[in-house]
Amino acid sequence: MIIIRHLLLFLSLVFLLAGCVPNEFRFENRANQNISQAEVLVKEDERIKGAAALFYDDHLIVGIRVKTFSRFNKTKIASELETSLKELYPELSVLVSADSKILTETTKLILTSKDEDVKEDIHELIALVEEQT
Repeated sequence: MIIIRHLLLFLSLVFLLAGCVPNEFRFENRANQNISQAEVLVKEDERIKGAAALFYDDHLIVGIRVKTFSRFNKTKIASELETSLKELYPELSVLVSADSKILTETTKLILTSKDEDVKEDIHELIALVEEQT
């Protein structure tokens, strides 16, 4: 009986801690841009708890994860961030999305893609975002 109690306590702690995912911000620069301004802008926004940003040629793709209580305003947050990034980087085509699929795919591009495949993948992401709207 004591073993079952300890096992249940241990499992409940494991499940509790599994829900505590750290905030992750990933930035990749493949366009020779100064990305420090974008990093500061995204990291200092208290409504955002995670982001993946990829600078590639003349594109800037940003996927964001908003905090729980901001999820009802996530399209507004993404649009505000997109406007701010367009002001900082007028020479780039900026795309910001709060969709988890875009965040996942952008992270995947940062971690695994080779430079020759990135251009095609970016156009697929852009098409995916346009399809959703």
